[in-house]
Amino acid sequence: MTGADFLSEVCEGLFRDYPLAVTSDKPGGSDRSMVLMVRDGHGSDFFVLSRGFREGQFFYSLRPWLTGEAANIEIDASDVSRTTLKVVTRGVPMPRHGSLLGWARGTDISALVAFYATYSPMSPDPYWAVMPLADIPQSSWPPFAGEPFFGCWFWEYYRAGNVSSLDDLIAATPGTVFWINTKAVLGSDCCAVARDITSPEGHTLRRGRYVYYEALRAGKPVPPLRKLLAAADRADLASRFHLPERADACA
Repeated sequence: MTGADFLSEVCEGLFRDYPLAVTSDKPGGSDRSMVLMVRDGHGSDFFVLSRGFREGQFFYSLRPWLTGEAANIEIDASDVSRTTLKVVTRGVPMPRHGSLLGWARGTDISALVAFYATYSPMSPDPYWAVMPLADIPQSSWPPFAGEPFFGCWFWEYYRAGNVSSLDDLIAATPGTVFWINTKAVLGSDCCAVARDITSPEGHTLRRGRYVYYEALRAGKPVPPLRKLLAAADRADLASRFHLPERADACA
């Protein structure tokens, strides 16, 4: 087996084993991609792994996150670079842009975790936001609240059932889960849930306010739920998660 054959198998495994990280590059198209994070000393680098289909088989390519480089690194080439080998074998897939996942403490979801992977001048790299339910003790928060680097530990929690996707649950309950612009009072947006809703897996997203953990730690006053639910600029997330790509959820 050549190095390229080995990496193709690794890439196939990434797309198979991490469906929450996979994005369709074009509506109705067969091309897929995911973001991989690689620790580099005290920081991290991001790459985009893409999968296409031609002549009856998949092919893969890799490029750095948002650089000016014109050419992708072709994984099916005979000469595989050390960088490609490192990224594909050690990179950690990140949930796709717009994902909203829940941290379950028992049967209750005590925090939301939102993921972002689109460029903006204020947020040039992919990132995630941990949003615990306001008024619960910090002991009920996810243990990775405040963790600066994404890692394999997240997928271990997911496979153990502590983390679950909420896309389908929210899409099935319109008029229940809202994204609220609270940057002026909290420094970040928040999420308001109008009533308890329970997923088929038995996880319950409780009625209440889900707020970025740094705002809660800073003791910033969180507006009452009734005020948030009456906000003129609230966005019902159900309609966003009905989109085929779900790429603009929580944007």
